[in-house]
Amino acid sequence: MKPLLTEPQKDRVASLVIRAGGIMVILVVIAIVVNIGLEALPLFGGASAGEVRSIGPKAGALAAGTDPRRELVWTLEDDGLVRLDRGDEPFSIVEDGATIVAADHEIHGLISALTDSASVVIGTVKFRDLWTGDERTTSARWRSSADSLTLPTEADWVGVTANADSDGAVVAVAWSDTGQLAVASWDADDEEWESHPELSIAGGVSSAAVSDDLASLAVVDDRGGLHLFELSGLDPTEIEARPDHTTTARFLIGGGTLVVGGRDGTVAVMLQVPRVTIENRGTTPLRVAGTTIEPGASAELPDNQLGQILASRPEIELTPAAPVWRTIRQMPPMPSAATWIAPAHRRRGLVVGGEDGSVGLYYSTSGRRLLLDNWSGDPISFAALSPKGDGAVVLAGDRLLDRFIDNPHPEISFRTLFLPVWYEGYAAPKWVWQTTGGTDAFEPKMSLWPLIFGTLKATLYALLFSVPIALMAAVYVSQLAPTWLQSIVKPTIELMAAVPSVVVGFIAALWLAPRLEAALFAALVTLICLPLSVFVALLAWRVLPVTFRRSAGAGSELLTLLVGLFSVVILVAVFADPIESWLFGGDFQRYLFTEWGLRFDQRNSIVVGLALGFAVIPVIFTIAEDACSAVPGSLVSASRALGATRWQTAVKLVVPAASPGLFAGVMLGLGRAVGETMIVLMAAGNTPILDLSPFNGMRTMSAAIAVEIPEAPVGGTLFRVLFLTGALLFIFTLVVTTAADVVGGYLRKKYARF
Repeated sequence: MKPLLTEPQKDRVASLVIRAGGIMVILVVIAIVVNIGLEALPLFGGASAGEVRSIGPKAGALAAGTDPRRELVWTLEDDGLVRLDRGDEPFSIVEDGATIVAADHEIHGLISALTDSASVVIGTVKFRDLWTGDERTTSARWRSSADSLTLPTEADWVGVTANADSDGAVVAVAWSDTGQLAVASWDADDEEWESHPELSIAGGVSSAAVSDDLASLAVVDDRGGLHLFELSGLDPTEIEARPDHTTTARFLIGGGTLVVGGRDGTVAVMLQVPRVTIENRGTTPLRVAGTTIEPGASAELPDNQLGQILASRPEIELTPAAPVWRTIRQMPPMPSAATWIAPAHRRRGLVVGGEDGSVGLYYSTSGRRLLLDNWSGDPISFAALSPKGDGAVVLAGDRLLDRFIDNPHPEISFRTLFLPVWYEGYAAPKWVWQTTGGTDAFEPKMSLWPLIFGTLKATLYALLFSVPIALMAAVYVSQLAPTWLQSIVKPTIELMAAVPSVVVGFIAALWLAPRLEAALFAALVTLICLPLSVFVALLAWRVLPVTFRRSAGAGSELLTLLVGLFSVVILVAVFADPIESWLFGGDFQRYLFTEWGLRFDQRNSIVVGLALGFAVIPVIFTIAEDACSAVPGSLVSASRALGATRWQTAVKLVVPAASPGLFAGVMLGLGRAVGETMIVLMAAGNTPILDLSPFNGMRTMSAAIAVEIPEAPVGGTLFRVLFLTGALLFIFTLVVTTAADVVGGYLRKKYARF
């Protein structure tokens, strides 16, 4: 029977199938990379907005807002009534038909209104859903946050502001036309107002704001000066010198961030910098953060985690000091003077209204201006963001303007991902990865550098452990070991690759880490002495008579090496505890902390290096051993015939000739270590810190993806940042692979004569 295909035809079909398979693999990889990139790409986009919707006329409107779904728009008018754009019956927030002369709208929708009878009313507009079958109806009502505050009638009060914390406490501030300020606090438990000491601003007050932690008060005078006070005693707070051109200021959520608008359109971000007083009770000068503190003296310094750094120094006393407000970021300016700043309810975003009717959307941490356009020809007299930040309302002239805003990822920029960022509550810019917190005021911090650093740190310690062992084992097994030993060592090391990484991580976390903590000093001594014992054992072997070494047979030097290794282990086991008690009082970990400031975490870089190195050794060894074995036997025989020893042949001939393969093995081991997930997830402690110390852990990019992707909302900022992290892992692997190919090609050309 004649075959369907001839042999040449079969070859062509096989060639086409192989090519098609290879092309399909390449296309699948490209599709995966493109998909990852497309998921991360929206992070770097700006905001977009819908059409401006005009609601009006609203000639008497003083404040406005929307419900969380942006289905209803309400306005507070000077007659004391809250009106809905749906046409519902309005409701009043004041009694006895009083008229409102000023109003303010703070974070979380808190409204403060000043009446012509010198009374301050504080509360919120609350919305409730009512269901009739499948139909939903939203109703609005007024809920007071405190009893009305009666001000002294001797002054002519012209402005008011207030804020409240999560416990129900309220601070209200009213000011008169002469610059007198009345500050009062509402105690939610006692349900009564308590007055603060009187405060006066020379030249009059144009605006004021209270932080939502009720700790700080910002006042802008009529001349453009900015004043900051601590509300605990109305003590002035130190701020850096600013030009007298401030028009408005507003605290953002959290209370430690103040955004200041200027007459020239500037928009600046100020942060409250924590400070600490350091007293040197020792007998020698103390050098801290570039400052020298003499014995018996003290100094106030920014609290840049000095408590952790100096905790091990008993001669140093740390006490909190008054914070300082500092301008840390200038954002892109407005085209005209800033007239109103409206903070976001849930994030550190804000809307700035301008004198020319322009409205800008900003984010304080990233310093980005996400949106800027003109909403009206009249100055913006009031602005507010919706509770979810997906829209804004402004008052311009006699019109109320409403607009939808799509602003999905305002906190992300190249700078926040890869450069140090000065976050609220910090004394200096830092790289921080912290995606969750315990309060609504928590700000996600998504700097990728701690993850990149952790990945490189884990890889470094793994390669320090695995590369010398794997390469030396490969050279020994392929060139120096007897046949019987090769048949044992090579399959054993290759069998290590079959151990699942989750098992390695489990053993490292639950078995190795506790034992390393219990015998840290002995383990460190062993790690130092084992390489020395190898050198001493081999030196001792060389000292033995040549006749004895020849009669012992090939591979007998291994017995000398094993005797040296076991001797070190036995000596350390016997003498480690007495030496530790003698030198360190029996507690080596405490000595590290008190004398060197080094904290020991149970899951640390040493554990990761040993566990991850165990997983990397088979990869490097297999490729390196194959490369050494591939060196032609004729070259090895020629070297031996010329009088070279086996060691000289291995070092001078085999290693250079096999160097492309050795380098490729190391690079593949590097790629294996970079992409490892389960071992670092279980044994590294997952602490995203920037510290090369071997006694603490790290968080790698792969571990961050594995831990946080299940909890990340699909399409959210964290979700896309994790996809960007995956893209960076791929790029890093591509760079490593490319470098291996380029360097390997160079080495092949260099040693082509072999």
